[in-house]
Amino acid sequence: MNKNKLTAALKKKALGAAIAVAISTPAFADVTMFGIVDIGVGNDANDVDFRVDGGEGKTIELPSIWGIKGSEDLGGGLTASFALESDLDASTGGTNRGGSTLSDSGARFWARQANISLSNDMGSLTLGRIYSPALLAIAGVDPRSFYESQSGLVQYANIAGTTNTNTHVDVFLANSVQVAFNPGPLKVAVAYGAGETSDSGANSNTHVGVTYAVEDLTVMANYIQNKGNNTANDSLGENQKQAFGAKYTMGDIKLGGYYIQGESTSTAGVETEAKGYGLGLTFTSGSNEFDVAYYNTEVEDATDAETDNLILAYRNNLSDRTTLYAKLCSADMGANGQAGACGGVQGENETYYGFGVFHKF
Repeated sequence: MNKNKLTAALKKKALGAAIAVAISTPAFADVTMFGIVDIGVGNDANDVDFRVDGGEGKTIELPSIWGIKGSEDLGGGLTASFALESDLDASTGGTNRGGSTLSDSGARFWARQANISLSNDMGSLTLGRIYSPALLAIAGVDPRSFYESQSGLVQYANIAGTTNTNTHVDVFLANSVQVAFNPGPLKVAVAYGAGETSDSGANSNTHVGVTYAVEDLTVMANYIQNKGNNTANDSLGENQKQAFGAKYTMGDIKLGGYYIQGESTSTAGVETEAKGYGLGLTFTSGSNEFDVAYYNTEVEDATDAETDNLILAYRNNLSDRTTLYAKLCSADMGANGQAGACGGVQGENETYYGFGVFHKF
């Protein structure tokens, strides 16, 4: 090979190496993968036989999820970050739990989060699909810490339904702009979900969460309004809900509770009001945790419309990432009752059990 050909070959190799480095270098300075794998066994509603769950069944404690997140220090105290998070059915290997409409998690790959943020010491601005700030506020005081199954999460999601497709049971909020402030122990987050319809109000959302946390005490309040997706009358299918509560840590015991109420308007214009509360405690001894929690839900102006749930749960933290668990729930739902913390069947007194293991990575 002559000198000119050798020089050209070396230049091509150098260019190829530079392109490879450029492609492989992440756009953010710090990118990590994260997730949870939880598989539990037990029984489900209405005397369903023994089953294995790895998504959102009643036997598991946490959702099985995976995602990637990253951040970059922009200087001057400003940080840019992103989060992409998807559901996983760990017991079957499925990528989601199914669903066909925009309000169903399974209709999207990044069903839980898909957002970008700019933040500093005072707060943040986030755009995209997010966890509702109202959800995050009440999760901090729930006696069961909003474990995915058999906790206040189910009660929260079922009080006051809506036809709004921009939110998934008030847990996730799409097409959103969120502003959060966190001066000292106070955190205030306000999110607006754009309805993106010909009616400027239809299918839009307003979610607010306020938390004050200092040492062993957390106090919260939240508010949600979801407009219906009916462009002729956005109050049809609308819902509103609000809650307040507190959690206090006293040595090895955490005491938590909240009150929640909501109202919804059906597509026929019928209004329904419901209220509920949750109370309980978690006792920690070494690597062991014990939960005792009670949840009550009542639909107003309806007969036999009360639901009572009592939950006993145990977790053995084998490490910071891996936990064994077992739990038992008694659910008594009236003939016209709403699903409480354990779900259930109207007019039935059911008992659910589950045990399994989850690992966080």
